[in-house]
This record gives sequence, structure tokens and C-alpha cells, in this order.
Amino acid sequence: MSVQLATDEAAIVNNREIPDICIQHMVAVMLLDKTVSFVSAHDKERLKDPATLRERAKVQLIPDQELERLMPLRVAIVNLILEDGSRLTQRVDNVRGTPENPMTRDEIVAKARDLIAPVLGTARCSTLIEKVFYLETLSDIRELRPLLQRN
Repeated sequence: MSVQLATDEAAIVNNREIPDICIQHMVAVMLLDKTVSFVSAHDKERLKDPATLRERAKVQLIPDQELERLMPLRVAIVNLILEDGSRLTQRVDNVRGTPENPMTRDEIVAKARDLIAPVLGTARCSTLIEKVFYLETLSDIRELRPLLQRN
């Protein structure tokens, strides 16, 4: 598997020992877990996990001068070779969550839950998300304050 990035970006994320900044590690986690959460992206112990290290070794980062010329557009190209020899390529011209590649409501809610629930609890998180989505219906914005505070 290879990931092509602009040369400056590639230098930042290449084989770092900080889990959420290391492209090889993040791809390995995604391959193993089929997703990446805030917790899995910041799990320093996983940097030493044999299964993660095996997947990480399969990820080649290719700095690409052509992609560098497209900056500030942050383009990534991922190339996979499957066990049967077939190849898959995906080019992403816009980072997920940008106006050009927006997240769906379900993706926004899932990300918010991943980040908020461990801090504020599941029930308060759900209430907060609902109130934020319907902010215009609140009679007083101060209704949010108790939802943002820990007990």
C-alpha cells in the first residue's frame, strides 16, 4: 500500500513517534479497526503493538512534488494492491469535513459522540448534540451551560 502526499506534508507525517501524526500508524490503525477514533489515534501503547507494527510496515509514504504544487489544496492518493493482485486507487482532493467534502449529519454526530461522551457522559452528550442542531429553537442560549459542565 502506498500513500502519496505533497512533499512538505509527507515530511511532517512520515514515521513519527506521535501516533496521531504518523501516517503509517494511522493507516495501520484504520486497517485493523476499520475506523479511527480519538482514543485509537492517541493510543501511544499501540505504537508498540505487534499487529499494528505489521500493518504499519506495509504502508509506504511517497512524497509527491506534483501534489506539492497544488498546495494549499491538500491532495492524497492511496494505492492498494489486493491479495489477488488487483489494484485500487483513490485520490482525495479535499479533506473530509471541508466545505468541498462535507461530513454528513451522521458523521458529525458520530465524531461529536466520540469526542464528547467520554468527558460529559452519553446522556449529556446526546442532549447537547440535539440542542446544538436545533440552536435556533432555544429560548435562552444559557440552556447549554449545564450541558457543558462536568458534574
